[in-house]
Amino acid sequence: MSYVLPLSELKKSDVSIAGGKGANLGEMIAAGFPVPAGFVLTTKAYDAFVQAGGLQQPIADWAGAVVADDPRSGEAAAAEIERLFLEAAVPADIHEALLVAYGELGGDVGQSALPVAVRSSATAEDMPDASFAGQHETYLNKQGEEALLAAVKKCWASLWTARAMAYRRRQKIDPDDVSLAVIVQELVPADVSGILFTANPVTGQRDQLLINATWGLGEAIVGGQVTPDTVLVAKSTWEILSRETATKTIMTARTGAGTEVQAVPPALQTQPSLADQTAVSLAKLGAAIEAHYQTPMDVEWAIADDKITILQARPISSLPDPGPEPLADVVWEPIVPNTVWMRRQIVEHMPEPVSPLFEDLYLRQGLTGAMNRLLDELAEISKVRFDFDAMIPHGFAGTINGYAYTTGSFTMRPADVVGVLRIYGQMPKFLNMRALDWDDVVLPGYQALIARWGAIELTEATDEDLLLGIAELAAADGFYWFGSAAELGFSRLLDPLFDRLLKSPLIRHALPESRRASAAFLRGFDSQALDAQADLEGLASMIRTLPAMRELVLNTEASQLFATLAGQPDGKPVLAGLRQYLDRYGHQIYNLDFAEPTQAENPLPMVLSLKALVENAPAQDIRSRQARMAEEREALVAQTEEALNPLSRWVFRQVWKWTKARAPGRENVMFYMGAAWPTLRKLAGELGQRLTDAGAIALPDDIYFLDSREIAGAIAARGGGQPVPSLAGLAQERRVLREARRQLTPLPKVPARGSLKFGPINLSMFDPTPSDVIPEGPVLNGFAVSTGRVTAPASVIRSVTDFDRMQPGTILVCSTTTPAWTPLFSQAVGLVTDVGGALAHGSIVAREYGIPAVMGTGVATDRVKSGMMLTVDGHAGTVTLVDEVDPAEEAKRRAQEQAERGAAARRRRVMLAIGAGMVAGYLWWRNRK
Repeated sequence: MSYVLPLSELKKSDVSIAGGKGANLGEMIAAGFPVPAGFVLTTKAYDAFVQAGGLQQPIADWAGAVVADDPRSGEAAAAEIERLFLEAAVPADIHEALLVAYGELGGDVGQSALPVAVRSSATAEDMPDASFAGQHETYLNKQGEEALLAAVKKCWASLWTARAMAYRRRQKIDPDDVSLAVIVQELVPADVSGILFTANPVTGQRDQLLINATWGLGEAIVGGQVTPDTVLVAKSTWEILSRETATKTIMTARTGAGTEVQAVPPALQTQPSLADQTAVSLAKLGAAIEAHYQTPMDVEWAIADDKITILQARPISSLPDPGPEPLADVVWEPIVPNTVWMRRQIVEHMPEPVSPLFEDLYLRQGLTGAMNRLLDELAEISKVRFDFDAMIPHGFAGTINGYAYTTGSFTMRPADVVGVLRIYGQMPKFLNMRALDWDDVVLPGYQALIARWGAIELTEATDEDLLLGIAELAAADGFYWFGSAAELGFSRLLDPLFDRLLKSPLIRHALPESRRASAAFLRGFDSQALDAQADLEGLASMIRTLPAMRELVLNTEASQLFATLAGQPDGKPVLAGLRQYLDRYGHQIYNLDFAEPTQAENPLPMVLSLKALVENAPAQDIRSRQARMAEEREALVAQTEEALNPLSRWVFRQVWKWTKARAPGRENVMFYMGAAWPTLRKLAGELGQRLTDAGAIALPDDIYFLDSREIAGAIAARGGGQPVPSLAGLAQERRVLREARRQLTPLPKVPARGSLKFGPINLSMFDPTPSDVIPEGPVLNGFAVSTGRVTAPASVIRSVTDFDRMQPGTILVCSTTTPAWTPLFSQAVGLVTDVGGALAHGSIVAREYGIPAVMGTGVATDRVKSGMMLTVDGHAGTVTLVDEVDPAEEAKRRAQEQAERGAAARRRRVMLAIGAGMVAGYLWWRNRK
């Protein structure tokens, strides 16, 4: 019986004797790819070893004792099976065959002449539908008889690791149908190693290759111990599309008896591990492997003495759908010529392209109707009637390339100017109008409408009623937003007023430069967002006190946690806590577009955050942090007052009193934004199912890709016994277009240098981007909204689907945030956004978490990639892409800033001297008289 076969004799059909990895290596050698020489100890050897040691029944007993939802039982079984394998003797004929093959490979068993890599190769791995990557063990740099035999036994035992057993259970693979071979290859003493994906594993793009690389052997990168360099290469042109060079502090290196993790020499830590030319050569080799297998491949490689070697290759088993092709020739032009449009205020909460039904009912009808209602009541009070259609004939809101924008251009006729002046004289009445009474009218009215539509029996409602309910709820949220204008407006006006006061000559001398911003004061307030985080932290704390529950939560996939807890008697308190959380906060939105599920419908991001909190308890819980910040705020207020003269102190106290009273208002408003969507989505789901049953659309969710006129037409045809129009194709076309538009990065303002005006009045304070935004260069400018300075890697989170990519201890980079994003802040050390200002949700929460934040950069999600090192300066309002900084240019820039500050200081001194001279001259003149 042959227990050993050279790799060069294997072919792709030899999976049953060499395992998937062994068969792939044999096939690549036959195809001429550079694979290290070696042999395989076949599955026959494994079977003979198990039979000779009488291990079949003990293995079956231990494996059968594993409880699917109890990770501890899997680990215990794996440990016992490994003990059985290590204690059992290897039959003499297998032992001899192994040593003979090692000797023929060049190994001197007496002097340990040849270091080898010993790799597991199971019969159910490296297949297109079951990769098994990382389920079985590999041992590097093994030399001599004793080390080789021990490594072989451990490889055999790794067929029964807890993760391998769990993987087979998920893949529905019968454990009686699997066996394991062991590959022994000459070790490649790698200078650089890594993984190559012949398709982009993030986007699914088949025309791109992604290379991860690091110094030393490949264990560090495969085991996730180091952040690798990343190089993205185009297949068609071999152009390097992007490169991310990580700081690589550790590497796997050879020792006398195996491998160990060592520090990377300081000179190499920030250097690219892969030159451009080498990356292209590697990409071409990967493309050739893909062409041979005719499927995208995951390839492990190593480079020693500038020679590329392929260590293994497997099909990529879970490549995402690449989606539609990127849109070409996209231009960003205003909806109407000579107008300005901005992504600010309400549309900050629409980070992605909006659905057609939302655009119709909310942007076009809902917001316009809400503004008209507001102006009607204003007219009753002031006797001034504005012609809203004449002011903005182009509409208040609309879309550009699918992204929501509101207008920044308003026409004012002479009569309108007079009307504005008359209103200013009646401002107290205006601010007290019922349409702006958030506490007693706006919020209760919104909640009453939600309750009324939530109480209807869906199956008994007519199609027309369902569409009416959807439209009314959409309009109600628009009215809620405008009805919150006073609550939001006071915060919006008082914050910059207070900020300017702190920077004024009256106050600034009393504060250090780092505290001359409102962000230093606007912290420590109560909000529902912090209540939600406190409840989540409390639930995580309770789980940490229950060891079994802690292990269960950490070892259960987030998507399966609710089901798993429901099947565990001990899980009921945790499940009850989760449901209570969602009952209170589940209406919160990730995106204001009602086509997107709410937190209650998609709790996965919340569960991911819960798991992170269970694994890593925060250094300080949110309540303690809030109390500390409130104390610091009041201490800062007291210190400032003490340092001021009586007049300055009186002004400071008055403005601070107003600002403090109104500061929490925005978060109160934000908590209920989109509160109607759970009810609206139930109505839409029922109507969508009826239209699906009638053949009008293919899926109930297609209803969001039609407008109200199209839906009404289908309803009328269905009710009148007429042929229902087929709208499925139209809905699908719009779906595809929306997906393609997701790849775009919308401009914060269109045109980019347009000026926001209300007639002759400049509205620069509402501009969504600072005037000095520079889209190129290593420094991005934005609004300084939360003080502090931090340097850390970035986690770019574009949408709710990316929440699982948020890494603890990183800077959160996103387009914008909504209340449902709050759990991510517990893992972040900084915040950077494309849009938003000092009173955006993210600004407020960042201040409460005490993390530096810069908002409104316009280009952050476009310029920054996950893993890039950033420096966020929440006082200066800058984000520095550390790896792109030219030291000479940075020194020049800092010198220029210092010179400008010095010049400004000299100008202030001159002005003070002139002022003092004028006062002295006036006093001298008075004395002479």
